[in-house]
Amino acid sequence: MAPLKTVNKLPPTGFSMKEGIKTRSQGVPMKKEIFPKRKAEESPLKRLTVKRSALTELTNVNVDMKVSKDVAKENVIHAVKAKLTTTATLKKTVTVNVPCLAQTGLNRKPKVVPRKPLADQKNHANINIPRPAELKEKPPVPAKPPKKEPSSGIAPSTGTLKQPNNVPVAIKAIRKQQLHENQVQSVGVMTRRSLARKSLELEKSSDNSLLEESSKTAKSTKKVWKTVVKVERKPPPGIDDYDQEQLKDLFSASIYAMDIFDYLKRREKDFKVDDYINRQSDLNTTMRALLVDWMVEVQENFEVNHESLYLGVKLVDLYLSKNVIKKENLQLIGATGLFIACKYDERIPPALDDFVYVCDGLYHGDDLLIMERAMLRCVDYELGIPLSYRFLRRYARCGKYDMPLLTLARFILETSLMDYATIQCSDSKMAAAALYLALKMKGLDWTKTLEYYSGYRIDDVKDVVLKLNAFLHKPKNNLKTMKTKYSHPLFHEVSKIPLIPSESLDFKTATVS
Repeated sequence: MAPLKTVNKLPPTGFSMKEGIKTRSQGVPMKKEIFPKRKAEESPLKRLTVKRSALTELTNVNVDMKVSKDVAKENVIHAVKAKLTTTATLKKTVTVNVPCLAQTGLNRKPKVVPRKPLADQKNHANINIPRPAELKEKPPVPAKPPKKEPSSGIAPSTGTLKQPNNVPVAIKAIRKQQLHENQVQSVGVMTRRSLARKSLELEKSSDNSLLEESSKTAKSTKKVWKTVVKVERKPPPGIDDYDQEQLKDLFSASIYAMDIFDYLKRREKDFKVDDYINRQSDLNTTMRALLVDWMVEVQENFEVNHESLYLGVKLVDLYLSKNVIKKENLQLIGATGLFIACKYDERIPPALDDFVYVCDGLYHGDDLLIMERAMLRCVDYELGIPLSYRFLRRYARCGKYDMPLLTLARFILETSLMDYATIQCSDSKMAAAALYLALKMKGLDWTKTLEYYSGYRIDDVKDVVLKLNAFLHKPKNNLKTMKTKYSHPLFHEVSKIPLIPSESLDFKTATVS
């Protein structure tokens, strides 16, 4: 296809109207020649031509436009002769006999008869006829307030001036418009909806009602502010106020931290997992442990957050507790749970093709998308699930423990994901039990500070601690991903720390510090 030619080109240099107009094709200047208006040699007069009106009937439809020149000349001569005849007739002088006028009395001057006043208008000279300017109704001038007289001891009256009732309607509308503009300027930047609502209020109410409403709303807001004062909770004596120490750290949100974790603890009852393994004919606890072990490997390879792993396992358990599946779809459910969790928690989640790849081609992308919709409907699109990993990190920070101890507690808690016996325990209690077991493995005790911030005593987590320790001692021939992961120096090699027997757990009372 040939390139398009440019049509709108700029004129060449040296272009001027005096030289002429140069064409685009040849560039040859074309000189302007002024031609006079052409007119027929013997055209008829304009007043004799038949004209057509846009609103009347046409009168020259049947006129023959091909009239010969002789006929046209005859018509013109005839019209000119008729005009000269009428002009000569009008110019003839008329002779009038003057005595005849005198005899008839036509040349007399008329007598002026004085006009008599009417009977009911005797005093018409004293009548004041209003001028047109005075006919217009003027607005009454409002009365000025009385001036203060400092010499007299009488205080000026504080009564408000009443608006006169005889004010015209137009002036009332102007005053209302001015009041509306002043109100808008005082409010400042307003949204379109609030501005419309405010204008309706101004039209319906008067000045005094607006002042009364504003005073009432101000009083009501003061009352509400007094009732919604936040009561600061202070720890008992002997316990450090961790949230008060972290006030300068904006990311810790120490002002709301205690309320946030209390709220998460109250929401745990909404995400309880039932004992579902007996309803699943094709599944058992070993197959679930293998699935969680595979999910830990995917989390480590994709390098996603630990919160994504905990949320993915929680979604799998919630889905299996409400739906009966076949064992062929177990890995699909695990991959979908991680896929949703990464979307929810990660800044840059892995792509769909990555999860299809790690499944070794067993499923297609459409299968994951269908399962994703089914899983989200199962949990009613509630993804803000309380996780044990968040509670554990909160407890360790409040207790001011170092990273090796926190990593050991994370190893214990992450290993418990594969244990089906702990799925019915609350996440906050699981976090407290894992931290207690890590303290015992390090030779430390449960403190009053942990008891205050976690809300659990030693007797409350005793049964969960025994379950966690028993699963750590259980041999895991096919479940080596967790132990290999935490044996790395990055995780302080906490999986190599020797375990303690359950008999050595004395469960003494909490110490002061």
